[in-house]
Amino acid sequence: MDLEQLEKKSAELEKRIKAAEDNLKEREKALANAIAGGSHSTPSNMGNSDERQALSYFGCHSVKQLLSVNTGDPMYKHVPSHLKFLVKDLKKSIDVSRMMQQVLNGEQLDRGPVGGENVSVAHVKGVLDGNYYGKHVLTPKLKAFGTDVAAAGLEWVPTIISSQWIEEFELERRVLDQFKQINMPSSPFKVPVQTDLTIARRQTESCDPADNIPAANFGTSQIILEAEKLVEFMCLPEELNEDSAPQILGMVRDQIGEAQFRAHETAILNGDDTSPHMDTDVTGLVDARTAWKGLRRLALDNSANGSFIDFGATAVDLTKLRSMRTAMGKFGVGESQLVWIVSPRVYAQFLSIPEVTTVDKFGPQATILRGSLAALDGIPIVTSEFARDDLAASGVNTAPGDTQSACFLVNRSRFMWGVRRPMRMRVLTDPTPPSDRWLAASWWRGDFQGHAQSANEVSVVVGRNIS
Repeated sequence: MDLEQLEKKSAELEKRIKAAEDNLKEREKALANAIAGGSHSTPSNMGNSDERQALSYFGCHSVKQLLSVNTGDPMYKHVPSHLKFLVKDLKKSIDVSRMMQQVLNGEQLDRGPVGGENVSVAHVKGVLDGNYYGKHVLTPKLKAFGTDVAAAGLEWVPTIISSQWIEEFELERRVLDQFKQINMPSSPFKVPVQTDLTIARRQTESCDPADNIPAANFGTSQIILEAEKLVEFMCLPEELNEDSAPQILGMVRDQIGEAQFRAHETAILNGDDTSPHMDTDVTGLVDARTAWKGLRRLALDNSANGSFIDFGATAVDLTKLRSMRTAMGKFGVGESQLVWIVSPRVYAQFLSIPEVTTVDKFGPQATILRGSLAALDGIPIVTSEFARDDLAASGVNTAPGDTQSACFLVNRSRFMWGVRRPMRMRVLTDPTPPSDRWLAASWWRGDFQGHAQSANEVSVVVGRNIS
């Protein structure tokens, strides 16, 4: 190749480089507009990636918009689960990087009373500046969504990303989401409820006043919700550094969140606010199981009306399970309002019930084919690790070594979950002198209540003495 040809090739290459640079500047400008919410374009270089699909499914034109989306909202139930996970993972990554800047680099902490409602969320700078996590983990995730991090600066990252991610995390629960949630504007909070129903009366065509039909009034009562506070915290090791902090902070955040859900679930099933507690192994008032009366205690107190059924130290069978539903009377009608709550051990017994194991009796849903059972008699089954397998025949824990189980049948429309303050998480300095360490803590305030159980209201039944 002679000199003239080389010069020609060089000119062509310079022209292509100039075109690429111009194209890059246009894309950066478009991305900056999109991040600021001023453009409705999606970066063309994203192709049909999961990130682009996430933006499309959630109806967002920028990552700024996407971060404000609550992926757990029912309006997004059509969005594939892997795309929801992608968005939640991005939010969690931003939150962890934010915590790293607070702990490692002295950025401003959130202010306000510990566990209080009026918390001032700090604007934390340098979320992308961490040598390890910010540059090598979070930045690539943001760029995968088409965000030019260098141009955008990160001013668009909401300072309330923590609470947004927590709200979504809180939706992932099994027992809690069986019951309707009531927001509590105050504590105590009185919820009016209807007790008796009316039936239309017959009247003559002449509307004769002699028919003497009085006006009807339906019965009313109230459920009083009084907020209880649940708290969990973990100490962060002093040896935190750029490389280990993401894994440790991410793990701690997950654990103090899960600790709240575990407390909620066991208190719903095993709670008892009387003294002493019905279970002898619950002795301290700091135990979440002393916060309110749970389903097992409510059934125990109403046992005179058939809500505490003895299985006779045998495994579950269809006849006994159906007797639980019979005991509920009108509250056992309507499969969509009912739910079984069982331990993994009792669930295994459900799988072995003869009527659901074989194809000739249970058709294509037979457990011999599916290996699982989603419902029994049309009633969904929820498995909980906190449905106890260490009870006495009486249905309560009396001593170490108790080995009997219990199962629950609940009309979930008759109970409610009151939330005075949604779960919050914060990083704070340990106030205990002369400690030089950090704490990651979570708080929640609320209550669990339902209609008073009586001869006229049997909306929870417990099967006890299951071997």
